[in-house]
Amino acid sequence: MNYRLIVRPEAELDILESSQWYEDKQKNLGIRFLEKIEEKLLLITQNPLHYQVRYKNTRLALIEHFPYAIHFIVDQKELIVIAVLGTRDDPGKWA
Repeated sequence: MNYRLIVRPEAELDILESSQWYEDKQKNLGIRFLEKIEEKLLLITQNPLHYQVRYKNTRLALIEHFPYAIHFIVDQKELIVIAVLGTRDDPGKWA
């Protein structure tokens, strides 16, 4: 089944802020973070039901080499990314 990927503006902001934080720490680390996000989004679109529901119908996909997770919902033929948070962050910040 083909799913349409929707990234909410808040999730886009999470990604941009996190990549900038990594870039400030080390040159090109922010770019590497973005590459890992893109890789994981591709995997999610290929098999979204592979990822466990963790809370309120929200699934989590962990990012390799970074302590972050993509929080997303599968809604019929859409994948909605609602946040990209550090694994220690409280998802209640946007719930």
